[in-house]
Amino acid sequence: MKVINSSRINKTKTNLTQKAIRLNQKGLKYHLFGNVEEAINSFKQSITADFKYPDPYFNLGNIYIQKNEFLISEKFYEKAIQFNNKNSDYFYNLAITKYNLDKIDEAIINYQKSLKLEPENFKAYKFLGNCYKDLKNFPKAISIYNDWQRLDIHNPEPVFNKSLIHIRNGRFDIGWLLYEEGLKNNIREPFDGFYKEKKDYWNGVPFDGTLLVYGEQGLGDQIVFGTLIPELLLVQTKVILKVDRRLINLFKSTFPKIKVFPENETINESNYQKFISMGSLCKFYRKNTDDFMKSQFKIYSMKNILNKDYRYQLEKLKNLKIGISWFSFSEKSGKQRSLKDKEVAEIINYSDNSFINLQYGEVSESVLNISNLTKKQLITIDGLDLTNDLDGIISVIKHCDLIITIDNTIAHLASALGKQVWILLPYSADFRWMENITATLWYENALLIRQNKPGSWHNVFQTIKHAFS
Repeated sequence: MKVINSSRINKTKTNLTQKAIRLNQKGLKYHLFGNVEEAINSFKQSITADFKYPDPYFNLGNIYIQKNEFLISEKFYEKAIQFNNKNSDYFYNLAITKYNLDKIDEAIINYQKSLKLEPENFKAYKFLGNCYKDLKNFPKAISIYNDWQRLDIHNPEPVFNKSLIHIRNGRFDIGWLLYEEGLKNNIREPFDGFYKEKKDYWNGVPFDGTLLVYGEQGLGDQIVFGTLIPELLLVQTKVILKVDRRLINLFKSTFPKIKVFPENETINESNYQKFISMGSLCKFYRKNTDDFMKSQFKIYSMKNILNKDYRYQLEKLKNLKIGISWFSFSEKSGKQRSLKDKEVAEIINYSDNSFINLQYGEVSESVLNISNLTKKQLITIDGLDLTNDLDGIISVIKHCDLIITIDNTIAHLASALGKQVWILLPYSADFRWMENITATLWYENALLIRQNKPGSWHNVFQTIKHAFS
């Protein structure tokens, strides 16, 4: 009988583990300096040296999650947990991966495991609450945000997140009050100068002087919150407004009685006495559904001047002219909102109408791909800068018969111009589109077509197909 020397085996195992640790550390250094392929190679060598050592699996998962290759990162995180199920970070990163794979129920399980191991993992509370929100389990989401708030008492974000749920479900009075927490820690991103203000913050009471209203967040936010300006002018007649430079002409044309400045321009302090951020007007003028119904806003107005070249290109088109936009660049929710190229092609193939590209950003490859997938061309107006020339985009939108768009700037812009708009929404949509309604409270002519299952556009496309038939 062969006798096994156990001390020799343990020594060999120790040597292999030390080698694995050294190779893992080498991989971390490579990754730190941006040498990704060398890092991957070192981590894989570490696994070869000791396949039960969990850290290189975790580090490989981190690399692939950064590359948005979630199926690969999922396998590596699960392997790390197989050999060490006591590390909170392993479960936390696996939960992020599961969420990006639309496996929300599995993401919830892994966030819960992460919190069990590390009860003060505040980010885990945040994303766990977001998971329940995205499943529309709003009471559970608020409960999780409450737990987060109790532990992270100086952080305004859990309160802000609760405000979005309240507004989304029509509890406007409490929702807009809590929405003010978003002005802390720059969550709402009011324009430059807001946090340096020495003047009094406006409390909604009219005064003898001029009010400076700061724009905030993105173009869509400024457009939707700009619909409150008519009510503001009934109360406070002297107003100065700061908006994104691309919106200057639209706001000047719509509200000729107020002075409008670009976001980066410094306004002399002698020109105004009080200030407010644009989204904060909602707590005064959108406290209930009746306030929306009684809105003084109709549409944004602008002279209907169409560039001769654009006009010539549009006049050649047959049947209905339908503008289409399908992509959001939002890091937080762009993936859930956006359509794939093949899905855009499917919509275009439903009818014999002319589809006009209104998608901003660098999407030339996507446009070409969509055209190749359809029986007809997706028309891009030559010479029109779809990212920066908002005046040109507005003139083209005005000459369209219909706009089909996901939730992005085009949705707000076309709706605010009074066009017929079909807005395609994910199952868990932005708070501004509320819940369980097909007509938005913000605009008169927009139709909301919502997913009835997370991640599935099937019912949305069936609705569009039926409308075209």
